[in-house]
Amino acid sequence: MKILFLDFMLPYLLKDNEYPVGGYAVELSNWIKGLKETDSHVGILSWEGANEHAGKPTDFEIIDTYDPNKGIKVIKYFYLFIPKLLKGAKRFQPDVIIQGCAGVSTFLMAFVSKRCNVPFVYRVANDMDVDGRFRSRMAGWESKAYEYGLGQASAIVCQNEYQMKCLREQYPEKQLYKIHNPYDTEKAIANVKPRDERTYIAWLGVFQKQKNLPLLLKLAKSLPSIPFRIAGMPEKIIDEETETAITELEKLPNVTFIGYVKRTQILDFLSNAICLVSTSHYEGFSNTFLESFAAGTPVVCPSRVDPDGIIDTHGLGYASPEDENLTTLLNQLFDMNSDEYNTLSEHCSDYLQKNFSPATKAQDLVGFLDKIIPK
Repeated sequence: MKILFLDFMLPYLLKDNEYPVGGYAVELSNWIKGLKETDSHVGILSWEGANEHAGKPTDFEIIDTYDPNKGIKVIKYFYLFIPKLLKGAKRFQPDVIIQGCAGVSTFLMAFVSKRCNVPFVYRVANDMDVDGRFRSRMAGWESKAYEYGLGQASAIVCQNEYQMKCLREQYPEKQLYKIHNPYDTEKAIANVKPRDERTYIAWLGVFQKQKNLPLLLKLAKSLPSIPFRIAGMPEKIIDEETETAITELEKLPNVTFIGYVKRTQILDFLSNAICLVSTSHYEGFSNTFLESFAAGTPVVCPSRVDPDGIIDTHGLGYASPEDENLTTLLNQLFDMNSDEYNTLSEHCSDYLQKNFSPATKAQDLVGFLDKIIPK
């Protein structure tokens, strides 16, 4: 099966550049690893010069298209972007095209798929893709372009049950399927660190409004005796609320900003943490949770970002329906006796390795795609 994706962040991830790539590129890298095991041929439509930047990986094909910084606003989509995407897609000759992340690109790839006469599949990357919150992050015409592209999809692959529920209501006749994100389980730490070697609460992500840094500020203020280490970097355009929270966090004696953490260093960062705390307003299926489990590190988060309730249901940390309770839960985990904590830590690692293999998830995806690809 020849599967073509669109992604402009993956080349930066492959080089481990200091660049806010976001979760979808991380997810896509794990899909590629799994799809290789199914003997699928994977292509990635990306930006002009991406092949040279990434060093031409051997497991899949990167196809250069256009420079997103060139062209006249809005109309460039029609005289530059679409022709380049269509040329790259036709050269690859896919059986199916998959695109993730809500935006104008959803419209573009729906159009390209139609011209190539192959099914278009949208992979939901975030809860906000399906419940209308995407409108607050896009111009009106961009929202309409995304909604049109979503409506044209042959099928939609979701990350969690919440996304499935929203889409069933909007598209009762459309083919929907749910697959949790894959994770390279071979990277899981074989001997997770015991409690006495863990010293801080970790936070990891891009500094943006979605990640709710004002809540992180409240937690760090309410737990002055517990060290917090914050890893990440600001989004290119940062909102005022997030910027103010960062400024206040930098003043706290129990908070340390460690900057961008390379992909090769993330598990080390998480393995020394007592837990990973998430403060997000919304997610889909956070890759940082999977990375945390791989390090044997439990997660504490609001229930709204606990995908399908797996953290609460399977005992992988704590999830709370009320943000105000997160302080209590963090304290509870911090004060947990070593034996109980070490058992929890091993459980997190075991759960990841048993449930998120890229090969298994990719086989599931290919099985679904095989049903929608014309014979």
